[in-house]
Amino acid sequence: MVISVPPYQRYQNQDVKILYIDEEIFSREKILRVLNRRFSDVHVAIDGEEGFQLFKQIQPDIIIVDINMSKINGLEMIESIRNLNKKVQFIVTSGNDDQEIFIQSIEYNVNHFILKPIDLEKLLSAIHKSINHIQLERELSNQKNLANAILDAQDNLLFVIEQDDIVEFNQAFSLFTGLKKRQELHKVICISELFVEDPNYFYPKNKSKWIEEFFQNRRNAAKVKWKGPKEKETIYYMKAAQIPGGKQTLFVCTEITVLEEEHSQNNRLAMMDPLTKSYNRLRFEEILSSEIRRSKRYEHPFSIILFDVDHFNHINQYFGNQRGDEVLATISTIVQQRIRESDIFARWGGDELILLTPETNSHGAVVLAESIRTIINSFTFPQIGSITCSFGIAEYSACKKKTELIMEAGEALKISKQNGRNCVTVNKS
Repeated sequence: MVISVPPYQRYQNQDVKILYIDEEIFSREKILRVLNRRFSDVHVAIDGEEGFQLFKQIQPDIIIVDINMSKINGLEMIESIRNLNKKVQFIVTSGNDDQEIFIQSIEYNVNHFILKPIDLEKLLSAIHKSINHIQLERELSNQKNLANAILDAQDNLLFVIEQDDIVEFNQAFSLFTGLKKRQELHKVICISELFVEDPNYFYPKNKSKWIEEFFQNRRNAAKVKWKGPKEKETIYYMKAAQIPGGKQTLFVCTEITVLEEEHSQNNRLAMMDPLTKSYNRLRFEEILSSEIRRSKRYEHPFSIILFDVDHFNHINQYFGNQRGDEVLATISTIVQQRIRESDIFARWGGDELILLTPETNSHGAVVLAESIRTIINSFTFPQIGSITCSFGIAEYSACKKKTELIMEAGEALKISKQNGRNCVTVNKS
């Protein structure tokens, strides 16, 4: 079923036609009320299939579409519409912050991307930006400077390169780099100096040949981290395309700094134990595997220290689980204040905690473990008093497997328990 909304008498932007596509009835009705009060020519479809048919009938100026639809893939619908109309403005909404979806949306020339629940101010701002773009395009359609005006209206950084010279760029690029349009040609080297070295982003091995290296990626696209004149680091998704009929290449850079920060934060949270504010077991095992490979390659020693709280079950039983959690959190703080920045600390499970000490043999690990044991033993825990911990240490040696190393530390910890607790034991295997 396709729903057409009857026009009201007074509206701004009466010549703008909007198509809204969303399968969620509550979201659809909410946004529809907002659109009805502001625009006279609004059309609504309840799924992507009907939305595509309605698009062909009414030829809207702006399409607002939820990307996560069941009957038809939102990205496929956008691609189909783009094949018919290159100029229609797309505002995509999504309840999923999947970075791949965002990047694919960029590749289909989506103009705005808004996460659900929809912030109405962001939506209206995106609509009015699209309206401004549409009106500008209409006003300049018969003028020679149409291309430059459209480029300057974009938030994206755009620049054109020909034979290692920047021959054209938009205002956003000028603001970011400090380059002025009144200057004639700008050598590509000025762009190469923008790149910030980071293993997570494209960084040229030879800056003078960054374009050649960039095009080695068959997608002709990459995430880059750039530093502007004010030393502010910004992350962009940069895509390049050859301009037909010449030797010029257009580069389009879409800022994804906020998205990358959110993605990194989500990754950090997924790796952390919320109670102890340390790494979780899964992340520790990943780091341990990496350290084993590094130790094999460079023949550097390292050790692991496995320890737990003595009589922890009694603490939970007599003082409650909340006090037990507070004990673990306090011990975690003590440990993290004592260890080096290079040491890796994690919650292994329950009340078991674990340390990885790079460049440290078993003797050095004993010194560290004894200092931690002493600090914990001398600390007075609120409403509980004195608490002790037992420690087991294992040093890595060539050809030892990860499971073997952890098992050796566990066996050493068991011996500490058998020897009366509150002590440190080294596995001699």
